[in-house]
Amino acid sequence: MKKVTISIMLVAILGIGGAGVYKNITAKASTVSKTSQVSKVKASVQNIKKTVSGSGSVLSSETQVIKSVSKDTVDSVLVSKNQVVTKGQELITFQNGSDSIVAPFDGVISDISVAAGDSVNSAQQLITVFDNKNLYTTISVDETDLPNLKIGQKADIKVNAFPDAKFTGTIKDISQQGTYSNGVSNFDVIIGFDSIDNIKVGMSTEASIVTESKDNVIAVPVEAVKDARGGKYVMIPKDNGATTLQKVEVGISNGRMVEITNGLVAGQEVEIPQVQTSNSNSSKMKGMGGFQMMQGGGSRSNSKSSNSQGSGKSSTQGN
Repeated sequence: MKKVTISIMLVAILGIGGAGVYKNITAKASTVSKTSQVSKVKASVQNIKKTVSGSGSVLSSETQVIKSVSKDTVDSVLVSKNQVVTKGQELITFQNGSDSIVAPFDGVISDISVAAGDSVNSAQQLITVFDNKNLYTTISVDETDLPNLKIGQKADIKVNAFPDAKFTGTIKDISQQGTYSNGVSNFDVIIGFDSIDNIKVGMSTEASIVTESKDNVIAVPVEAVKDARGGKYVMIPKDNGATTLQKVEVGISNGRMVEITNGLVAGQEVEIPQVQTSNSNSSKMKGMGGFQMMQGGGSRSNSKSSNSQGSGKSSTQGN
Protein backbone atom coordinates (compact mmCIF):
# COMPACT_ATOMS: atom_id res chain seq x y z
CA MET A 1 0.00 0.00 0.00
CA LYS A 2 2.85 2.36 0.83
CA LYS A 3 4.53 1.62 -2.51
CA VAL A 4 1.36 2.50 -4.37
CA THR A 5 1.00 5.75 -2.41
CA ILE A 6 4.62 6.71 -3.13
CA SER A 7 4.16 5.94 -6.85
CA ILE A 8 1.05 8.08 -6.99
CA MET A 9 2.89 10.94 -5.28
CA LEU A 10 5.85 10.70 -7.72
CA VAL A 11 3.49 10.75 -10.70
CA ALA A 12 1.74 13.79 -9.26
CA ILE A 13 5.04 15.62 -8.68
CA LEU A 14 6.31 14.77 -12.16
CA GLY A 15 3.00 15.84 -13.62
CA ILE A 16 3.14 19.19 -11.85
CA GLY A 17 6.81 19.65 -12.76
CA GLY A 18 6.19 18.70 -16.38
CA ALA A 19 3.28 21.06 -16.59
CA GLY A 20 5.49 23.81 -15.17
CA VAL A 21 8.26 23.14 -17.69
CA TYR A 22 5.75 23.04 -20.56
CA LYS A 23 4.16 26.26 -19.36
CA ASN A 24 7.60 27.92 -19.08
CA ILE A 25 8.63 26.82 -22.57
CA THR A 26 5.30 27.95 -24.00
CA ALA A 27 5.64 31.31 -22.26
CA LYS A 28 9.16 31.81 -23.64
CA ALA A 29 8.08 30.81 -27.12
CA SER A 30 5.27 33.33 -27.04
CA THR A 31 7.39 36.11 -25.52
CA VAL A 32 8.95 37.24 -28.82
CA SER A 33 7.39 36.95 -32.25
CA LYS A 34 8.06 38.70 -35.54
CA THR A 35 5.60 39.35 -38.33
CA SER A 36 6.23 40.99 -41.66
CA GLN A 37 4.51 44.33 -42.20
CA VAL A 38 4.51 46.92 -44.95
CA SER A 39 3.85 50.62 -45.11
CA LYS A 40 3.02 52.66 -48.17
CA VAL A 41 4.57 55.95 -49.25
CA LYS A 42 4.14 58.13 -52.29
CA ALA A 43 6.95 59.16 -54.60
CA SER A 44 7.38 62.91 -54.16
CA VAL A 45 9.20 65.84 -55.73
CA GLN A 46 12.10 66.93 -53.55
CA ASN A 47 15.37 68.85 -53.46
CA ILE A 48 18.12 66.42 -52.50
CA LYS A 49 21.55 67.30 -51.15
CA LYS A 50 24.23 64.67 -50.87
CA THR A 51 26.62 65.62 -48.08
CA VAL A 52 29.71 64.42 -46.27
CA SER A 53 29.64 65.34 -42.60
CA GLY A 54 31.42 64.81 -39.32
CA SER A 55 31.98 66.18 -35.83
CA GLY A 56 35.02 67.81 -34.28
CA SER A 57 36.08 70.79 -32.20
CA VAL A 58 37.38 74.30 -32.72
CA LEU A 59 41.17 74.46 -32.97
CA SER A 60 43.68 77.27 -33.32
CA SER A 61 45.72 77.56 -36.49
CA GLU A 62 48.81 78.42 -34.46
CA THR A 63 50.00 77.89 -30.90
CA GLN A 64 53.48 78.89 -29.79
CA VAL A 65 55.32 77.98 -26.62
CA ILE A 66 57.91 80.70 -25.95
CA LYS A 67 61.12 79.66 -24.17
CA SER A 68 63.98 81.59 -22.61
CA VAL A 69 67.12 82.03 -24.71
CA SER A 70 69.56 82.25 -21.79
CA LYS A 71 69.90 81.87 -18.05
CA ASP A 72 68.40 84.87 -16.21
CA THR A 73 65.94 86.05 -13.55
CA VAL A 74 62.41 87.19 -14.38
CA ASP A 75 61.93 90.86 -13.57
CA SER A 76 58.21 91.11 -14.32
CA VAL A 77 55.35 89.30 -16.03
CA LEU A 78 53.29 91.97 -17.76
CA VAL A 79 50.27 89.87 -18.81
CA SER A 80 47.90 87.35 -17.27
CA LYS A 81 46.40 84.09 -18.43
CA ASN A 82 43.51 84.44 -20.98
CA GLN A 83 44.59 88.01 -21.79
CA VAL A 84 44.30 89.11 -25.41
CA VAL A 85 47.60 90.44 -26.77
CA THR A 86 48.82 92.01 -30.00
CA LYS A 87 51.86 91.17 -32.07
CA GLY A 88 55.02 92.75 -30.59
CA GLN A 89 53.44 93.43 -27.17
CA GLU A 90 55.92 93.00 -24.29
CA LEU A 91 55.07 89.98 -22.15
CA ILE A 92 58.04 89.24 -19.84
CA THR A 93 61.14 91.25 -18.84
CA PHE A 94 64.40 90.10 -17.21
CA GLN A 95 66.78 91.54 -14.63
CA ASN A 96 70.13 90.75 -16.19
CA GLY A 97 69.91 92.03 -19.72
CA SER A 98 68.13 89.26 -21.59
CA ASP A 99 65.80 90.49 -24.34
CA SER A 100 62.17 90.86 -23.32
CA ILE A 101 59.66 88.27 -24.45
CA VAL A 102 57.12 89.74 -26.90
CA ALA A 103 53.97 88.34 -28.52
CA PRO A 104 54.82 86.65 -31.86
CA PHE A 105 51.33 87.36 -33.26
CA ASP A 106 47.90 88.61 -32.22
CA GLY A 107 46.37 86.09 -29.87
CA VAL A 108 45.54 84.98 -26.34
CA ILE A 109 47.79 83.94 -23.46
CA SER A 110 46.88 80.34 -22.59
CA ASP A 111 49.60 79.53 -20.06
CA ILE A 112 52.26 81.29 -17.95
CA SER A 113 54.92 79.10 -16.36
CA VAL A 114 56.98 81.70 -14.42
CA ALA A 115 56.53 84.63 -12.04
CA ALA A 116 58.56 87.70 -11.11
CA GLY A 117 61.77 86.73 -9.28
CA ASP A 118 61.99 83.23 -10.77
CA SER A 119 65.34 82.04 -12.06
CA VAL A 120 65.14 80.51 -15.51
CA ASN A 121 67.50 78.39 -17.57
CA SER A 122 68.12 78.43 -21.28
CA ALA A 123 65.30 76.81 -23.29
CA GLN A 124 62.94 76.81 -20.30
CA GLN A 125 59.24 77.16 -21.12
CA LEU A 126 57.94 80.61 -20.12
CA ILE A 127 54.62 81.43 -21.75
CA THR A 128 52.16 80.06 -24.36
CA VAL A 129 50.21 82.10 -26.90
CA PHE A 130 47.57 80.88 -29.36
CA ASP A 131 45.98 82.54 -32.38
CA ASN A 132 42.31 83.19 -31.60
CA LYS A 133 41.43 84.71 -34.98
CA ASN A 134 42.31 81.98 -37.48
CA LEU A 135 40.35 78.97 -36.30
CA TYR A 136 39.48 75.65 -37.91
CA THR A 137 37.81 72.31 -37.25
CA THR A 138 38.80 68.84 -38.40
CA ILE A 139 36.46 66.01 -39.39
CA SER A 140 37.34 62.40 -40.17
CA VAL A 141 36.06 61.24 -43.56
CA ASP A 142 35.60 57.72 -44.91
CA GLU A 143 37.91 56.88 -47.83
CA THR A 144 34.91 56.31 -50.14
CA ASP A 145 33.85 59.95 -49.68
CA LEU A 146 37.32 61.38 -50.34
CA PRO A 147 37.03 61.57 -54.17
CA ASN A 148 34.08 63.96 -53.72
CA LEU A 149 36.09 66.47 -51.69
CA LYS A 150 38.67 69.06 -52.73
CA ILE A 151 40.51 72.00 -51.23
CA GLY A 152 38.47 75.18 -51.53
CA GLN A 153 35.07 73.50 -51.17
CA LYS A 154 32.60 75.27 -48.90
CA ALA A 155 31.20 73.75 -45.73
CA ASP A 156 28.38 74.52 -43.31
CA ILE A 157 29.50 74.40 -39.68
CA LYS A 158 27.33 74.13 -36.59
CA VAL A 159 28.96 75.25 -33.35
CA ASN A 160 27.00 73.52 -30.60
CA ALA A 161 27.46 76.44 -28.20
CA PHE A 162 25.43 78.59 -30.63
CA PRO A 163 22.65 76.28 -31.92
CA ASP A 164 20.78 79.08 -33.70
CA ALA A 165 23.82 80.55 -35.46
CA LYS A 166 25.05 79.48 -38.90
CA PHE A 167 28.75 79.40 -39.70
CA THR A 168 30.53 78.60 -42.93
CA GLY A 169 34.01 77.37 -43.70
CA THR A 170 36.37 76.32 -46.47
CA ILE A 171 38.36 73.10 -46.85
CA LYS A 172 41.98 74.10 -46.23
CA ASP A 173 43.68 70.73 -46.33
CA ILE A 174 43.01 67.01 -46.83
CA SER A 175 45.28 64.47 -45.17
CA GLN A 176 47.51 62.51 -47.52
CA GLN A 177 47.66 59.59 -45.10
CA GLY A 178 44.66 57.77 -43.67
CA THR A 179 44.11 55.87 -40.46
CA TYR A 180 43.10 52.23 -40.97
CA SER A 181 40.70 50.62 -38.49
CA ASN A 182 38.19 47.75 -38.72
CA GLY A 183 38.61 47.41 -42.47
CA VAL A 184 38.05 51.11 -43.21
CA SER A 185 40.48 54.00 -43.77
CA ASN A 186 39.56 57.50 -42.61
CA PHE A 187 41.20 60.77 -43.61
CA ASP A 188 41.29 64.09 -41.76
CA VAL A 189 39.76 67.07 -43.54
CA ILE A 190 40.66 70.53 -42.18
CA ILE A 191 37.97 73.21 -42.52
CA GLY A 192 38.83 76.83 -41.77
CA PHE A 193 36.14 79.18 -40.44
CA ASP A 194 35.19 82.06 -42.76
CA SER A 195 34.27 84.19 -39.71
CA ILE A 196 34.49 83.46 -36.01
CA ASP A 197 32.34 85.97 -34.11
CA ASN A 198 32.34 84.66 -30.51
CA ILE A 199 33.69 81.20 -31.26
CA LYS A 200 36.29 79.93 -28.80
CA VAL A 201 38.95 77.24 -29.09
CA GLY A 202 37.66 73.91 -27.77
CA MET A 203 33.98 74.33 -28.66
CA SER A 204 32.38 71.27 -30.29
CA THR A 205 31.36 71.41 -33.95
CA GLU A 206 29.47 69.55 -36.67
CA ALA A 207 30.46 70.22 -40.26
CA SER A 208 28.76 69.19 -43.51
CA ILE A 209 29.99 69.55 -47.08
CA VAL A 210 27.58 69.39 -50.01
CA THR A 211 29.12 67.20 -52.72
CA GLU A 212 26.11 67.01 -55.06
CA SER A 213 22.62 68.47 -55.16
CA LYS A 214 19.56 68.16 -57.38
CA ASP A 215 16.32 70.14 -57.25
CA ASN A 216 12.78 69.02 -58.10
CA VAL A 217 13.49 65.32 -58.56
CA ILE A 218 11.26 62.30 -57.93
CA ALA A 219 12.37 60.59 -54.73
CA VAL A 220 11.40 57.77 -52.35
CA PRO A 221 12.92 56.51 -49.08
CA VAL A 222 15.97 54.32 -49.69
CA GLU A 223 14.19 51.41 -47.97
CA ALA A 224 11.75 51.26 -50.86
CA VAL A 225 14.40 50.37 -53.47
CA LYS A 226 15.73 46.83 -53.78
CA ASP A 227 18.35 44.92 -55.71
CA ALA A 228 16.79 42.10 -57.71
CA ARG A 229 17.44 40.38 -61.04
CA GLY A 230 20.48 42.54 -61.67
CA GLY A 231 18.59 45.81 -61.36
CA LYS A 232 16.80 48.19 -59.00
CA TYR A 233 13.14 47.61 -58.20
CA VAL A 234 10.32 48.98 -56.08
CA MET A 235 7.16 47.17 -54.99
CA ILE A 236 3.94 48.67 -56.34
CA PRO A 237 0.77 47.78 -54.35
CA LYS A 238 -2.34 46.68 -56.23
CA ASP A 239 -5.99 47.20 -55.31
CA ASN A 240 -6.44 43.50 -54.48
CA GLY A 241 -3.64 43.60 -51.89
CA ALA A 242 -0.99 41.98 -54.09
CA THR A 243 2.21 43.69 -55.22
CA THR A 244 4.19 43.87 -58.44
CA LEU A 245 7.86 44.63 -59.00
CA GLN A 246 8.56 47.81 -60.93
CA LYS A 247 12.04 48.36 -62.34
CA VAL A 248 13.50 51.82 -61.68
CA GLU A 249 16.65 53.80 -62.33
CA VAL A 250 18.22 55.73 -59.47
CA GLY A 251 20.36 58.86 -59.17
CA ILE A 252 21.63 60.34 -55.90
CA SER A 253 21.32 57.50 -53.42
CA ASN A 254 22.78 57.99 -50.00
CA GLY A 255 21.05 58.26 -46.67
CA ARG A 256 17.37 58.97 -46.16
CA MET A 257 16.09 59.53 -49.72
CA VAL A 258 17.00 58.23 -53.17
CA GLU A 259 16.37 59.91 -56.49
CA ILE A 260 14.33 57.96 -59.06
CA THR A 261 15.37 59.03 -62.55
CA ASN A 262 13.07 56.60 -64.39
CA GLY A 263 10.26 54.22 -63.52
CA LEU A 264 8.05 56.25 -61.17
CA VAL A 265 5.94 59.39 -61.31
CA ALA A 266 5.14 61.80 -58.50
CA GLY A 267 2.30 60.54 -56.32
CA GLN A 268 2.74 56.89 -57.24
CA GLU A 269 2.61 54.59 -54.19
CA VAL A 270 5.37 52.14 -53.27
CA GLU A 271 5.65 49.68 -50.41
CA ILE A 272 8.31 49.71 -47.70
CA PRO A 273 8.76 46.34 -45.94
CA GLN A 274 9.02 46.51 -42.17
CA VAL A 275 9.32 44.03 -39.33
CA GLN A 276 7.03 44.23 -36.32
CA THR A 277 8.60 42.73 -33.22
CA SER A 278 6.21 42.05 -30.35
CA ASN A 279 6.69 40.62 -26.87
CA SER A 280 4.79 40.48 -23.58
CA ASN A 281 5.87 43.99 -22.66
CA SER A 282 6.08 46.03 -25.84
CA SER A 283 5.73 46.11 -29.61
CA LYS A 284 8.20 47.85 -31.93
CA MET A 285 8.00 48.68 -35.64
CA LYS A 286 11.38 48.68 -37.37
CA GLY A 287 12.26 49.77 -40.88
CA MET A 288 14.44 47.33 -42.79
CA GLY A 289 16.83 50.05 -43.96
CA GLY A 290 19.27 50.33 -46.86
CA PHE A 291 18.99 48.52 -50.18
CA GLN A 292 17.32 45.12 -49.75
CA MET A 293 17.80 41.89 -51.69
CA MET A 294 14.57 40.54 -53.23
CA GLN A 295 14.49 36.79 -53.81
CA GLY A 296 12.24 35.74 -56.69
CA GLY A 297 9.21 37.71 -57.72
CA GLY A 298 7.64 38.72 -54.44
CA SER A 299 9.15 37.14 -51.32
CA ARG A 300 10.82 39.42 -48.83
CA SER A 301 14.05 38.87 -46.90
CA ASN A 302 15.59 40.86 -44.08
CA SER A 303 18.97 42.53 -44.40
CA LYS A 304 21.19 44.53 -42.08
CA SER A 305 22.58 47.98 -42.68
CA SER A 306 25.83 49.22 -41.20
CA ASN A 307 27.50 52.58 -40.64
CA SER A 308 31.10 53.36 -41.44
CA GLN A 309 33.53 53.80 -38.57
CA GLY A 310 34.77 57.17 -37.49
CA SER A 311 33.15 60.55 -37.11
CA GLY A 312 32.62 61.24 -40.81
CA LYS A 313 29.50 60.09 -42.63
CA SER A 314 27.56 60.61 -45.81
CA SER A 315 23.92 61.54 -46.01
CA THR A 316 21.23 62.73 -48.37
CA GLN A 317 18.85 65.45 -47.33
CA GLY A 318 15.45 65.95 -48.88
CA ASN A 319 13.40 69.07 -48.50
